[in-house]
Amino acid sequence: MNKFGIIHIVLFFLLMLSSLFLSAQDDHVVTIKGETLTGTLKPLAFGPDKKIQVTGPDKKKTTVPLLQVKYYTFKGDTYRPVKGPQGYTFMKVLKDGYATLYAFQMENQTSYDGRFLMKKDGESTEIPNLSFKKIMTRFLDDCEEVSAKVENGMLSKKDLDAIIDEYNQCIEQRTQAREKAVATRVEQVKKISSWDVLEEKVKSYQAFEGKESTIEMITEIKNKIARGEKVPNFLTSGLKSSLPQADLQEALNNALKELE
Repeated sequence: MNKFGIIHIVLFFLLMLSSLFLSAQDDHVVTIKGETLTGTLKPLAFGPDKKIQVTGPDKKKTTVPLLQVKYYTFKGDTYRPVKGPQGYTFMKVLKDGYATLYAFQMENQTSYDGRFLMKKDGESTEIPNLSFKKIMTRFLDDCEEVSAKVENGMLSKKDLDAIIDEYNQCIEQRTQAREKAVATRVEQVKKISSWDVLEEKVKSYQAFEGKESTIEMITEIKNKIARGEKVPNFLTSGLKSSLPQADLQEALNNALKELE
């Protein structure tokens, strides 16, 4: 073998060792207390007493029990404690989201061949080999569009990744829509609160010409705000002209600002 070939072989092994070293440096455990332990990890995932052993740079070994672990990373994968078909165990994260897909070690196996799906609300199911359509249709029924695709056969077990992606996207869109609706409602309540103040001030104010029609205009504006409708200019203009009193101007201006 010539010198050029030997150099390439040496470089190859150096790169491999460097890659393994960097990967090991990235391995870490995050505890439920928020502590991060970095070092060489040794998952002790067999038997009832599951835990993670971390050997730090100082060669000191620390053992973290399963239920004290928030998550750990090992050889580029992330693992979390999850209550599965055989109780709590470490599961590998395959696809994260509102519904997270995990891989787990089935009974008396060392490989991560089992598949487990868990929603953020705690609902979960093992991905079945039999009755996949029936079980998944029911599990995904909070997103009718995806559930229907599984039920009518448009999506099957071989499309598991697509099913989870579509479901998570569906939930995310619904969550955003709900948050937007809540934010809009909060904004409407703020606006109505300013108009409530003005209304109370006008009602308790001494009698003046056009007082009843002024109260009616305020009520109409409040109703339009509550329905999410645009308040026409003739209403605000009419209200301004009917309230010349200086001591009501501040309340009126505060209410009108809410319409800007």
